[in-house]
Amino acid sequence: MKRIIIITIISCAAWMSNTMAQSADDVVLFSRYYSGGTARSAGMSGAFGALGGDMSVMSTNPAGLAVYRGSEFTITPAMNFASTNADIIDHAFNEKSARFIINNLGYVYTKNLYNEKGLQSFNFGIGYNRLSDFNSKAYIRRTAARSSMLDEFVFYANGYDKFIPKPMHHDDLNPFYAGLAYDMYAIDIDANGEYFSDYTDFGYGQPLYRSMSSRVGVGEYALSIGLNFNHNLFFGATLGIQDVYYRDYIFHEEKPNFEYMRDFNFSDEYTITGIGLNFKTGVIWRPMQILRLGAAIHTPTHLWMKPYLLTGMGVNWNTTPSTDDGKAPHPYLETESDPSEQYRITTPWRYSLSAATVLGNRGVVDVDVELVNYANSSILPKSDYDVENDDISAIMKTAMNVKGGGEVRLGPVYLRGGMAFYGNPYNKSQYDDDIRKTLKSTMSYSAGIGFRNRDFYIDAAYIYMKHPERISNLYLSYNDDEAWYEQAKLQTTSSKIVLTFGFKF
Repeated sequence: MKRIIIITIISCAAWMSNTMAQSADDVVLFSRYYSGGTARSAGMSGAFGALGGDMSVMSTNPAGLAVYRGSEFTITPAMNFASTNADIIDHAFNEKSARFIINNLGYVYTKNLYNEKGLQSFNFGIGYNRLSDFNSKAYIRRTAARSSMLDEFVFYANGYDKFIPKPMHHDDLNPFYAGLAYDMYAIDIDANGEYFSDYTDFGYGQPLYRSMSSRVGVGEYALSIGLNFNHNLFFGATLGIQDVYYRDYIFHEEKPNFEYMRDFNFSDEYTITGIGLNFKTGVIWRPMQILRLGAAIHTPTHLWMKPYLLTGMGVNWNTTPSTDDGKAPHPYLETESDPSEQYRITTPWRYSLSAATVLGNRGVVDVDVELVNYANSSILPKSDYDVENDDISAIMKTAMNVKGGGEVRLGPVYLRGGMAFYGNPYNKSQYDDDIRKTLKSTMSYSAGIGFRNRDFYIDAAYIYMKHPERISNLYLSYNDDEAWYEQAKLQTTSSKIVLTFGFKF
């Protein structure tokens, strides 16, 4: 096998980096929230911080709970549609997906005290709000002219360090990746003690297929109270219990049809589940009839996380290789991580200011501004994740989110619209030019309509979001003088249709 001189290795977010490891990206996955909750709030892009009177405020500014004058129950089903374009070497592929979710479920109890001054009412709310929901499916097909996924297994098995290969003993190979390939005889070791694959002798040009899917969900169960003083000063607080989920799955298949190997496939499923706690408090002040000002503070969410990794590999043979025990190789093997493994995350503090104008019975306009310093997040215990926490401090930064929305009343019919800007949480100076181009802010656009009478209302909303382009490292390959990642560019757009049914008591 040829000696390899390594000139460069691209080191960005690599296919789980050949290990089940926590990273700075985990913080972004579980602490970047978008417009959620009811259809009324979604139709205004979540701009409700100074208005209140909507179930979504329990997860944004709980002072808005105190604006309620009566008791209310809501349920909000939603459909999330996603379309992902995958581009690789001037070939484009598109895949669509859809998911049904519950965006909101809540109940508010209001107790009116009828005092002349001071405390006018108090409210208790219990509910669920969907804070983040991302769904993406993609696939690629191509003829691989110069590389294979087996190259990555060989590369790491040979332990290349600068200019000299240092092959690992097969018992020390990563059991999820190179070790699995070795156990399946997809890679082997030669007389010189170096690992190789059949591509070394027979070359490339094989058909290649890969499918990829990702899903992120953050939901919050809220227990809230609200206090109304003189109908112009409102206080609120929420205990939030979050439920988070992440799943990333790939299925990779190649059909080289060599003398020995006919084809192989490799699958990688990585999931994270977790539960967390936070506390929020807020205030709304109405200095005059047409103006409302709001402010809220969210403590970090303390998340207890359970990661799980499952990889599998299957190989079909034209000529079955000989094994040490004389038996045929197993056609498929899996390796799974310890299900008891856990770690913790603390997400950033969040600070928001908002202003709204109420134009009598004609409509409302609201603008919310939120600051989130992602660099203050951490993975715990810090003694075990000092490198990862240093990365968080270096590559994360403070992001500003701005939401604006309005509502116009036409008798019993309400028309709504809004836009939201979600700032880029990454420090671009820490990345190379290719990655820097993908680190962009995110915009969403929404529109809605509602019908309301005394005891019942129904609201509908549509949200469109174009997510920043992201680069997927498929696998690492190399030749005599360089190493690189075969990459695909993924661009996802999402559309969500939200419908709220509300009942007043």
